[in-house]
Amino acid sequence: MSDSANTHIQLQFKFKPGFMLAAIFLLTGCSSSPGKLQAPDVLPECGWLPNCINTQSGQGIQASEPISANAEQWQQLKAWIARQEDWEITIDDSNFVHAVVKTPTMGFRDDVQLLFLPGEQLIQVRSASRVGLSDLGTNARRIETLRDQLKP
Repeated sequence: MSDSANTHIQLQFKFKPGFMLAAIFLLTGCSSSPGKLQAPDVLPECGWLPNCINTQSGQGIQASEPISANAEQWQQLKAWIARQEDWEITIDDSNFVHAVVKTPTMGFRDDVQLLFLPGEQLIQVRSASRVGLSDLGTNARRIETLRDQLKP
């Protein structure tokens, strides 16, 4: 085998581990928990990854409609969330709830934030995956599940 062929094979091998690390990083983009509200009555924005839905500030594939609810329905929804085995409420500040949801298949931890605006009778929701570039529709389905809890 010629020296140039050996060099080519060696270069291909040397770049594969770096390529693999870059591919893993790109395919598993991750974020941390958004925590408390940064401003009153405003949920954190989603950012650039398509693994988040925000009824308050989402645009395009990150958008959804807020949930219509009165104060009694807000309390009912909070009680429903508290009963879910795979949901853990980490913050409950009257009109704001932050819950961490463990996905059933892979056990990933996702963040769900709900902000009740009593004057508007709306619940704004932000649901975001911590891991991965795409959520495969999980966050949109989660918001619809929340919405379904308030249907008669």
